[in-house]
Amino acid sequence: MNKTAAVINDLSGFGKCSLCAAIGVLSVMGVSPCALPTAILTNQTGYQNHYSFDFSGNMPKYIEMWKKNNASFDAVYSGYVANKEQVDFIGEFIDEFRKPSTLVLVDPVMADNGRLYSAYGKDTCEKIKELAKKADIITPNLTELCILADEDYELVTSNSNSPDYFQQIGKIASSVVGDSSLKIAVTGIKTDKFIYNGLFERGNAEFFKSNIYGTSFSGTGDIFASIVCGGLLNGLSASQSVQKATAFLEEVIADTVKEPYTSNYGVNYEKFLHKLHISKE
Repeated sequence: MNKTAAVINDLSGFGKCSLCAAIGVLSVMGVSPCALPTAILTNQTGYQNHYSFDFSGNMPKYIEMWKKNNASFDAVYSGYVANKEQVDFIGEFIDEFRKPSTLVLVDPVMADNGRLYSAYGKDTCEKIKELAKKADIITPNLTELCILADEDYELVTSNSNSPDYFQQIGKIASSVVGDSSLKIAVTGIKTDKFIYNGLFERGNAEFFKSNIYGTSFSGTGDIFASIVCGGLLNGLSASQSVQKATAFLEEVIADTVKEPYTSNYGVNYEKFLHKLHISKE
């Protein structure tokens, strides 16, 4: 029987992100995604024209009905929230459904390229910091890592071509890990020649290099987090899961930039999904 993951995230009609990305990735990796929308959007928020329907009023029914149906999850995986109250709800959801064996992955969606998303304020970010403490693994981009650690993103990235840049990021990640068993998979660590993803846990740091193709793309963080979630549920180590996600995205992005593209639309990942299948043999 497939493992199951409760995926708490938005559903965007355009953008190849959030639940749309997670459902495809997890499914091909042999994980059954159970979707719980935080918001329903015509387009992801990078589009100039978009409409968002806040799903908050309907979310408590999911806990109620899933409890009545004796639902059980091997993972709880959260992403975008429409408001700060939803962060509290996700915390309650984790507390309600978590078992000793349950994987909790929090993608602390807040910002990118040094700027908060329009729907996010300081109060929401503070709540997400607390939510991250419930996780086994979190998947921030570098901007979000800086927010979690109360570091200045512009100051940190101004050092990107220094020999001690990666050591600096490791120290920032270590300040978030502290004495806990939390693992942090950080995306979007750029230098002038390459882009890296980092994996940090107490006493250990690894970096996974990719070539840079084009600009940033909608949904890559969601694809990354989903592959990491699927890999861990399939028995891969965190290192193997991050390596798998890094290699997949590099191939997908390299293919996407071969033709005219719009970064808001996302990447051409669908034809590569079969490569994520993990054989049980």
